[in-house]
Amino acid sequence: MTRTAITRQTRGDPGKIWTLEVSGIAKNYGATCALRNASLRLRPGKVHALLGENGAGKSTLVKIVVGAIQPDRGRIALNGVPTRFAGVRQAIAAGVIPIYQHLSLFPHLSVLENLSAFAIAGAAGLRARPALVPRATARAWLDAVGLDCDLDLPVERLSVGERQLVEIARGLGQRCTLLVLDEPTAALTHDETDRLFGVVRRLCAEGTAVLFISHKFDEIEALADDVTVLRDGVAVIDAEPLASLSRAELVRAMLGDMVESGERALPQPGAPMLIATGLMLGPAAGIATRPADITVRAGEIVGLAGLVGSGALELAAALAGARPVAAGTLAVRGETLPAGDRARAVAAGVGYVPADRHAEGLFGPLAALQNASSSTVALFSRGGLLRPGGEAAALMPWLRRLNLHPFQPERPAAGFSGGNQQKLLLSRNLAVPDLRVLVVLEPTRGVDIAARETIHDALVEAAGRGVAVVIASSDLDEVMALSHRILVVRHGSLDGELPRGTGRAALMDRLAGRRAA
Repeated sequence: MTRTAITRQTRGDPGKIWTLEVSGIAKNYGATCALRNASLRLRPGKVHALLGENGAGKSTLVKIVVGAIQPDRGRIALNGVPTRFAGVRQAIAAGVIPIYQHLSLFPHLSVLENLSAFAIAGAAGLRARPALVPRATARAWLDAVGLDCDLDLPVERLSVGERQLVEIARGLGQRCTLLVLDEPTAALTHDETDRLFGVVRRLCAEGTAVLFISHKFDEIEALADDVTVLRDGVAVIDAEPLASLSRAELVRAMLGDMVESGERALPQPGAPMLIATGLMLGPAAGIATRPADITVRAGEIVGLAGLVGSGALELAAALAGARPVAAGTLAVRGETLPAGDRARAVAAGVGYVPADRHAEGLFGPLAALQNASSSTVALFSRGGLLRPGGEAAALMPWLRRLNLHPFQPERPAAGFSGGNQQKLLLSRNLAVPDLRVLVVLEPTRGVDIAARETIHDALVEAAGRGVAVVIASSDLDEVMALSHRILVVRHGSLDGELPRGTGRAALMDRLAGRRAA
């Protein structure tokens, strides 16, 4: 499979002083390449959008900019001066202020104490209390962001939007030259978002550069002046004026223009196996949703496709009972289950492979065999004691079928490559004796081509045995090659259905919110 990059790179004006100029940045974590040749150039007084799908390298690049991690190579300049921050505190002192989606406020402390956090951190021991900023100064900072609240009020009593403004106000008090906003509106209401954007525009009018990281195209188009798109650790669109690019071009740059792989022969679907009725994601998803009705038949593979932040992964997880929901019911082969109850879903034969195999799936220190058997360990136990012979007899064939490499079942799961770790999670589910539904998020993220083919074969074989399969993937070729039909997800809700054989261009248009005339 080959990939042809859509790359639109502009050359910097050698006489121009950028607020931030980043070039040739590379960062590796062992054998994993997070950034290969990333660049970023921000103009003073402008909002610069940084786009890219999960794994594109956005977070790594931002961490390098604010001094949280160090690059392996590359150049960073702030206002024309070569810079390499040794830590986040040094970046803040230089006027580079990061505001993350998960705020760094202290909820039990007062607004004034939170506004004084940087000063307190720089004070020593008994001098911490005098480091509180003067109340008049704190009030001026809040006025600058349009927030009127009691300085003595605990931050936990503020709304999420008000907390966001407190954090920005704290940053502005540090002589802000560059404001980094990482998914700042994920948990904000429409009114709170409007207020935040008003603050950003005022900052830009005063010459502050703003790096805006978001997946919401409507907000990007309303706020940003320039845009950089990362894909696979490379800037494929480099500091282009946003007005010169269509939404479809941005989506294509984010997702790539891969040669479409041939469709696989799929089994004929049977009777309905999984029925979701009125399913709505809970408030924890941070996405406003409409009720979704989804039916998946025995032997059918249904793909959920959506851009990062669309809610496709969350909706798929809800189908497996793996996340709380605001409303809705699930039924598996006629048995009604309470949505959001993973234990009941497991008992009903619903398998689940999460998107983050490290945080949610694997038991790293345990052996590969133990990881593979963790969903069926009760079958190999008697009187509370494990029967290793039964465990090996049941799981070894699956590990061989999925080509675990190296074939060392006693080796800790953490010692395998990403592709082989994914095989462990898949074998854990395929070994369930009465598997009826299998929900897989990002089936082949971070795996090599050989593992990808093996995993795809296993999913098609599962469907051939009558299992209802749901995949949610940011890999469009994967979704198109494996799915009987594709459900498009936008803003946490279904936004249409596309049949097998739909082309990449048509699918990308739907992901971007464009419908055929």
